[in-house]
Amino acid sequence: MRKDLLSYPAFFLLFLLPSIAFSQRTQQDTTFLEHSINDAVQRYRIAVGLQAHLYTGPEYYSPAKHYMTGHQFFNEKLLRKSAVFYDGTWFTDVPLLYDVVLDEVVTIHQGTGYFQKLIKEKTGAFVTDGHTFINLTADSVAGTDMPPGYYDLCYKGSVKVLARRKKEQQERATINGMEGEYLTVDKFYIWKDGIYYPVTRKSTMLKVLQDQKKELNRFARTNNLKFRKNREASIVKLAQLYDTLKK
Repeated sequence: MRKDLLSYPAFFLLFLLPSIAFSQRTQQDTTFLEHSINDAVQRYRIAVGLQAHLYTGPEYYSPAKHYMTGHQFFNEKLLRKSAVFYDGTWFTDVPLLYDVVLDEVVTIHQGTGYFQKLIKEKTGAFVTDGHTFINLTADSVAGTDMPPGYYDLCYKGSVKVLARRKKEQQERATINGMEGEYLTVDKFYIWKDGIYYPVTRKSTMLKVLQDQKKELNRFARTNNLKFRKNREASIVKLAQLYDTLKK
């Protein structure tokens, strides 16, 4: 009987195939699962590692001055979910504050809850509250009166309009103690043909865009543009018209 069984290898194959197939399938499933877990862990580590880049800056400290009216931040004194181009990578949904007095971008460490400054040399740009800020280095503004730092890109076309968002602290001693407020002192610039020009009034802007001066001046008068009261909007409107006329 034994001899008969041994003489039929197909008999053993019939019984061994299911177990072999099961073993191979189990091994394949296990290998696939291990690869999936390793891949997920690796992606998690990469994400955490990249995000950790944001928390390598020094702690942000701003002494409280309760007698001051207003605050030192751009727009509102609120952390807003923003995007930041940091160390060559874009990060989204990052809570940011922009201190325009110190010209520092501030975030909150997710682990410790402490406020930290982003390292300026690594911060190429950030987008917050509908505004795009770019970091102009000392080399890029060499030969101008523009200090290096963050600039609000208000308009981007063949010409660009940039704003240096700043506030000054006005403090004074009174018989009731110290008083003060933050005063907005934004400065505006036009970039044209690789050169930055300061814009303080309509005449300085028309001088930069003199090849379309006549049409721009007519538009400013017709639309009653007020450079003193609403300088930013007036500059942007003329820059937009300039691009239209150049097409």
